[in-house]
Amino acid sequence: MVGALFLSLNVAPTEEMILLSYKMTPWYALATIMLSIALMHGFVYAVSFEGGHELSPDTPWWHALIRFTLPGYVIALSISLFMLWIFEQVDGTALTPLVFAMIVLAFPAAIGAAAARLIL
Repeated sequence: MVGALFLSLNVAPTEEMILLSYKMTPWYALATIMLSIALMHGFVYAVSFEGGHELSPDTPWWHALIRFTLPGYVIALSISLFMLWIFEQVDGTALTPLVFAMIVLAFPAAIGAAAARLIL
């Protein structure tokens, strides 16, 4: 949560997050979600930095994805919504642009959350 907050606070007050979300299509949103999850998972598990969470060889590949990476992405999404609310970007916004803005802001939040897992 701290890593997601750290990177989200740097980009959430800018107008670029909202502009990117208005120009997104549902396919771009889905691709951004997949890229965020892949980068978050790869940053922690595939890169294998020292101090990272090690998995035993007999553990299935999807185990860490479902138990650790997806909940981390949900936390990054909720931090994104919180940041948009703090900077008054949710007032008068329809649901679809709000979800797209959350997805755009969750991209740096997910990377920050993955980095924080390695640091802590």
